[in-house]
Amino acid sequence: MKAVVKISGSLFDEDDAADKIRSFAEVLDEFQERGNLVAAVVGGGRRSRELIELGRKIGASEDVLDEVGIDLTRINAKILISALRNSYPKVIIDLREAEVAWSLRRIPVAGGLSPGHSTNAVAALLAEHLRADLFVNLTKAGAVYDRDPSLYRDARALERVTIEDLRRILKGSFEAGTYELIDDVAVGIIERSRIRTVIAGMSAADLRKALYGERIGSIVVFE
Repeated sequence: MKAVVKISGSLFDEDDAADKIRSFAEVLDEFQERGNLVAAVVGGGRRSRELIELGRKIGASEDVLDEVGIDLTRINAKILISALRNSYPKVIIDLREAEVAWSLRRIPVAGGLSPGHSTNAVAALLAEHLRADLFVNLTKAGAVYDRDPSLYRDARALERVTIEDLRRILKGSFEAGTYELIDDVAVGIIERSRIRTVIAGMSAADLRKALYGERIGSIVVFE
């Protein structure tokens, strides 16, 4: 089994982040040690958003702000690497580096790669490039909902969601108060590659279930 895991940067914002990072690393290490291959991509989290907003207030250009975000994701990636037993020793900055890592039976970890691409898109691209069997996207929401659960108490988690439905749900997901999920670029990559994609919660337990094929979160289906 070959899998790519996207980990929300919110993991690194938690008060008990050290314990949670170690628990995620344990699941990834165990999966790799069982003869599988896994790669991880991490987001920037709250610190990234705060510094980007600071830069925007002082007039930094959008390309510079993108670079700030990428830098923060790579810092988080270095922290995850430090928690892993079987990690590739440096943050990968090129998709082809992940192939090298896998040839050495090591876990490649990436943050952002280039301006204009979210880490969701990077993770989907990496899954496509490595011909992964599974793409696991871990989010605070824990699943795809028919509408924003932070705004609607009766929002319903969807066990299965089509690409078309995912796009429809995402269409309104950039307004204030909406929940973090996945971006349209990543959806396009998932669609063209037909990568088996699971959207699950930000816990080591959810990660374990997703990697080992247990029912969790939402699965993207192709019709």
